[in-house]
Amino acid sequence: MNSKAYVKAAATGFMRMINSAYLVKIAAGEYYSIVQKRPLYKNVTIDDQQEKEIQSIWKRHYGKKVPTRWHRLYQSYTGRYNKKYFPEVLFTTKLERRLNDREVARFISDKSFLPMYYRDVEGVRSPDTYLMNNSGIFYTADRRIISREKAASLLWDKGEVIIKPTLDSSSGDSVNRFDFHAGIDRISGDSIEDVFDAYKENFLVQEKIIPSRHLKVLYPGSINTLRVITYLIDDEVKCAPITLSMGRDGNHVDNIQAGGISIAVSDNGMLADEGYTHFGEVHTEHPDTGTPFKGHRLPKIPDVIRVAKEMHEKTPHMRIISWDITIDENEAVVLLEINISGQSVWFPQMVSGKAVFGEDTERMIQMLKK
Repeated sequence: MNSKAYVKAAATGFMRMINSAYLVKIAAGEYYSIVQKRPLYKNVTIDDQQEKEIQSIWKRHYGKKVPTRWHRLYQSYTGRYNKKYFPEVLFTTKLERRLNDREVARFISDKSFLPMYYRDVEGVRSPDTYLMNNSGIFYTADRRIISREKAASLLWDKGEVIIKPTLDSSSGDSVNRFDFHAGIDRISGDSIEDVFDAYKENFLVQEKIIPSRHLKVLYPGSINTLRVITYLIDDEVKCAPITLSMGRDGNHVDNIQAGGISIAVSDNGMLADEGYTHFGEVHTEHPDTGTPFKGHRLPKIPDVIRVAKEMHEKTPHMRIISWDITIDENEAVVLLEINISGQSVWFPQMVSGKAVFGEDTERMIQMLKK
C-alpha cells in the first residue's frame, strides 16, 4: 500500500470510529431517556397477541425483534395501542442517517440561509431578519458585512426581537426574547454588548412573530409552533401526524421538552380533545387560558401541509424533514425552523396515538437494512 492509500485508509477508519462512538452516545441517550420515563409506561401492558403483531412486522421487514418499551411509552399518553409505532432509538441511530445526507445537512441546517431556500414557495414567509452573525462576522439582512458597532446601532431602539442560534437551538434553549430601548434590554437589563458577548457567534436577530388569533386564544405568551414532518417515499412527499406545541405558566418557549403542552392536529385543522406534557400530564383545556381544545380549529392547516411538501421538494438529499411552522396575526404561514439532523418522532406518536409513518411503516423499517 502506497503512502497516499495508507493515509486515506487511516482517515476512513478514523471517521468510522468517530461515527461509531457518536452512535453509541446517541443510543445511550435514548435508553437513558426511556428508563427515566419508566414511571409513565410501567403499568402499560401489551398482551400476547399485540406482542405477536408487533414482532411479526419487525421480523418480516427488519429481520429481528425489537424492544416494545417505546410502544408502551407512546400508548401511555393516549391509551391507544398501535402496532406500527416507530421506536425513537431506531429512528435516531439508524433511519434518519439512512434518509438524510449528514454532510449536506450541516450546511442546510444553518437558519440564516432559510429565506434563500424557500423564497419561491408561494404562501409561506420567514420572520423578518434584522441582523445575523456567521462565524463572528456581522451581516445585515441583505448580507452586507458590517462592524460590531454598526450591528449594535441597528438594535439600539429596535424594541422586541427574538435571538436564536443559527446552527442549533437545542429544543428551544438559547432562543430568547429581548426588548431593546436605548441600547438596553428591558427584560434582562443587559446591554446589547452583553447580549453579543453571551451569544458570541452564529446567531440571528429576527422579528417577534405575533401569532394568529386562533393560536393566541389558546395561549398568548408563546408563538405556538406546529411540528410538521414530511418524508419522501419513491417520488411522493408525504406528511406525518401534525402536532401543535404551546407554552404555559408564562413561558415564551412552547417546546414540549421545555415544559409546554403538545396536542395532535388533524389535516383539516381540528385539535384533538386532549393535550399532553412531556411527563404525561393530560389537559382538556389550556391551564393558563381555560380555552378548551375540543372543537377548536386552526383554519390554515391545509396551506401549512401544502407549503411543507413544496419546501421539501426544494431540499435536496433530505428524505425526512421536521418543519417548525406557525401562523401569524395576518393568517400568513411562517417558517420558523427546519430540522434535518437530530430530529424526533416520539412526540407526534405520543400525542396522536398514531404511527408516525402510518401505512408506510413497513417501507421505513426496510430502509434500516439498506
